[in-house]
Amino acid sequence: MKPETAEKLLVWILRGAGVICALAIAPMLMPIAWAQSGYTAIGLGELPGEPIVESLVRGMSAMCSLYGGLLLLLATDVHRYRRVITFQAVAILTAATCGTILMYSLPVLGKFILIDGASCWLYCVPTLWLQSRLKKE
Repeated sequence: MKPETAEKLLVWILRGAGVICALAIAPMLMPIAWAQSGYTAIGLGELPGEPIVESLVRGMSAMCSLYGGLLLLLATDVHRYRRVITFQAVAILTAATCGTILMYSLPVLGKFILIDGASCWLYCVPTLWLQSRLKKE
């Protein structure tokens, strides 16, 4: 693959994942009743009503949204941010793999944890591979 093609694909992967992650701003701002409805709709039962649960829902959404912003920033110059792109991809792969292994045994969350882990692998592995194809600067 030509370095120019690898660069374009890498930029689009980072932008795509960044936009998807940035959309997590919606759950951070939405009423908690909507989160409860979504939780019930996917078959997880009733979302516990304790304040800590709402804090965790909003906090995780905020972190995902910030991560999306980071990916969009990294996509602006893949050569300049090469080391940060590598770091975040390896860190996300590590966290996703550990999280999947540790949480897969939870009876209700198993399939959702697998989907989450797989989605991380689907963009981080190509990110690392495409980076290896970039022209060294």
